[in-house]
Amino acid sequence: VSTALIIMRVSVCLVLTVFCLIAFISQADAKKGGKGGKGGKGGKAGPSGKSGKGGKGGKGSQSSGFGGAPPSKGKGKGKGKGKGGKSSEESSEETGTPNTNSGSCTCDVASLTADVLAGVATTIADLTSQLATVNTQIRELEEPDVFSCKRMSGYSDESAPVSYTACDVEQPSGLVDLDSGKFTVQRDGVYRLTFTARMSAMNGQIIRTDMFVNDVLIGRSSANLDTFDTQTNTTSTTVLDLETTNTLNQMYELKAGDEVYVNVNYVGTMSLIQSSMNYQIFFTGEWIRAL
Repeated sequence: VSTALIIMRVSVCLVLTVFCLIAFISQADAKKGGKGGKGGKGGKAGPSGKSGKGGKGGKGSQSSGFGGAPPSKGKGKGKGKGKGGKSSEESSEETGTPNTNSGSCTCDVASLTADVLAGVATTIADLTSQLATVNTQIRELEEPDVFSCKRMSGYSDESAPVSYTACDVEQPSGLVDLDSGKFTVQRDGVYRLTFTARMSAMNGQIIRTDMFVNDVLIGRSSANLDTFDTQTNTTSTTVLDLETTNTLNQMYELKAGDEVYVNVNYVGTMSLIQSSMNYQIFFTGEWIRAL
């Protein structure tokens, strides 16, 4: 669900960014407004004088912005009055002053557009990076490191880790060395580790299976008979054997390069873990999540 929300957020941000850019450019163009109207005609000339000045042109209207009405042309109506004075030969032609109140925009649209596009590019780069991270996390969840190995025969050697006959599941391959019985971690993370075995505690003794990470004990499973009778406060002298299937199941944080394995530990000389063609000894591991 969190992954879908992140992807949806990225899509919405991209759409809003493009829409805002279009609206900004349209607003800048709208500020230019319509052209001012032409000035009115000059008045008649007075005696030996020059003609009166023409009336001012009407102001051009500005559009209302994005999606607004187009600008309208201004209208002007002039009214002049002659002024007596110098003769027409001596009169000099006056120069008109430009109309500075046209309402036009002095914005540098090209520069503003470049700035907006640069900001959009940065946002897209950030979103792309976040999306790549999410894709990596999805791949890790879809393809976790996992194995399930089994042993066909019994085992009683306390001096070496339990070895295995084959692995039903091993992704990627090479996680477990069947001969040494060691799982070598390839990816940092939290792992679920299990060891299941048919345990035989012979002659009333105890047997244990110990799980190690780099020679450090992290978990133990044990089987034995309690020969003490709480009702009579006596210990039974009857020698009994115990056959039971135990499972050690735990989660543990592991780093790449760590080695995980299981040793047997028992009292006496006859206890052991047993198996057969039906497979009763299993060692499994599964990557759960990143650290």
